[in-house]
Amino acid sequence: MSKTKDPKKSILASTLAGTGAGKPTDVLKTRYQSARVSANYEGFGIIKSFQQIIGREGLFALYRGTLPVMCIVTPRVSLQYTGLAMFKPIFDRMEGVIIPPGSSSALTGVCTGIMQAVTLVTPLELVKIRQQTDLNKQKYRGMFSTIVSIVRQEGILALYNGLLPTIFRQSWGLAVKFTGYNTFKDFFSTINNNQPLSPWQHAASGFSANILVGILNSPPDVVKTRMQDQDVGYKNSWECVKAMLRKEGVKSFFKGATLRCVRIAPGGAIQFSTYEYLDKVIKEYIKV
Repeated sequence: MSKTKDPKKSILASTLAGTGAGKPTDVLKTRYQSARVSANYEGFGIIKSFQQIIGREGLFALYRGTLPVMCIVTPRVSLQYTGLAMFKPIFDRMEGVIIPPGSSSALTGVCTGIMQAVTLVTPLELVKIRQQTDLNKQKYRGMFSTIVSIVRQEGILALYNGLLPTIFRQSWGLAVKFTGYNTFKDFFSTINNNQPLSPWQHAASGFSANILVGILNSPPDVVKTRMQDQDVGYKNSWECVKAMLRKEGVKSFFKGATLRCVRIAPGGAIQFSTYEYLDKVIKEYIKV
């Protein structure tokens, strides 16, 4: 009998590979969104921006904030599917009785997003952003020294700066993601005459859903970055939103959206196709 791959090792390998491949776009996306450092790339295209970072700071600058991202990725994905398994059946039973038909996926995403933002995403995203926008490592270096520096200078509650836009980003993003994924799955199911979907169709559904997330969830992502940056100058998220509209216009809320799509769309394909595969294996062989 042929030797099968360990699914856990495959997920870990995909996570590490995805983190390494996606980091350069994530660093540039964050810098585009930052009010402090975005002027350094004004009028530059993506390629020229990458060249400028490498020329001024070296190749490894494209991988700043990797450790906090790696600390986020696996638990966040686990929480995402924990929330899907926990909340979706509850809201499915409520559909058409207490909540509108077709709303269970969105409400599942909202609850899961709140759980993610409060437990770990907000502080680790803040550390990542501080590292990625600290040009030439002037203040924030390693992950733990960054945490110590923030807590000493700003207090422990500073780790939760940007909590509100992070909750909104995670909740709205997962609402779009789960709803979009199920919509694309239904589309493929119709084409297949309600036969089981193939792995590539699950992957295509996840890829397309994350494209929607990258675009529609860009505004809270930009506001979150602004609120978590150094010396932001905004009293709260609403003040940040008003200042961006007044000074930069609506387009400012979509800074870095293209780079975000490039980064997260392949991840959506991998995540959902892997999830569907493991879900099938568990149901068939473990009899859950």
